[in-house]
Amino acid sequence: MSKISDLFNECEASTPQDIKQRVDWSFQIADKIDGILKARGMSQKEFAKQIGRSEAEVCRWVGGTHNFTLATLAKISAALGVPLISIAG
Repeated sequence: MSKISDLFNECEASTPQDIKQRVDWSFQIADKIDGILKARGMSQKEFAKQIGRSEAEVCRWVGGTHNFTLATLAKISAALGVPLISIAG
């Protein structure tokens, strides 16, 4: 195995579980937003205009590394008419 692979594996193994979960959720939400926009034939620019946000901000959302607030998730969900998250009980 290469030194880079070893370093990556070490970093991943030392990453706290909560960070891994947050990153996973962020990418799942980003994929969901992107999929909905594509299914509707809507560009990020069009969606940004619809919800009063910048295209750059929507681009960050779809990029998967944005740290979403509940307020932002609620706004996006309402605009898309689709819940982005659900809480299982």
